[in-house]
Parts: sequence; C-alpha cells; structure tokens
Amino acid sequence: MMIGLRLFISSAVFSVVIAVAYWLVAHEIVGTFLLAFMAFALSFVAGYMIVAEREADLYGDRDDAKVSDGAGEIVGTYTTRSPLPIWTALAITCIGLGLIVSPTLAALGVIAALVLGAFFIVQS
Repeated sequence: MMIGLRLFISSAVFSVVIAVAYWLVAHEIVGTFLLAFMAFALSFVAGYMIVAEREADLYGDRDDAKVSDGAGEIVGTYTTRSPLPIWTALAITCIGLGLIVSPTLAALGVIAALVLGAFFIVQS
C-alpha cells in the first residue's frame, strides 16, 4: 500500500504545483480549477488508502516479493462479453457533448449513465 500511497500523494502535490504555475502564467480559471480538482481527487484517494486500507498487506510492498507471489490473487469478477462499457462510454460522450451543444443531450446522457450504472450493479 505504501507504494500506491506515495504515488497518489506525489501526484497530488505535482497537480497543485502545476495548478499554481498555470494560474500564474495563464490566469485562466477553468484549467486551474480542473487541475485543483485533480489534486483534490488524488488526495481523496490517498486519504481513503490511509483510513480504510491501512492494514492492507500487499505483496508489492514487501522488499523480497516476487512476481509469482501475486499469482492466483482474486481481484474481482469481470464479465468479458458485456456491451455495457461501450454504452457507458456513449452515455458519457453524450454528457460531455451535451454540456457544449445542448442541455437536453446532457440530461439524456445523465439518465442513460444512471440506468447503465444500475445495470452494472445488477450484472456484478
């Protein structure tokens, strides 16, 4: 867990530095907000790792770990022949395009994303 935690914390610090530099150079609020939001999201994941996953024993954190130590680890159940990822990508595209072109398209994309999210829950 320590390697992942260091990765998220260093990425969050890098995002803050880039956001400050972007604001000082461009004085553009949207890009600065997005970079700051990225730093917040990375910090949130790092905080979750500290609070909820502090006792995780990951083989990658051990100095004497080998690749074979991670073999056979169950990480989840994945369906390989599901059309849901493609439809979800289309719904997210509708949301993004709708924010630019038409609020109706964005609303339809949000509804589709919520329905597809429910399908993902049922399928898993």
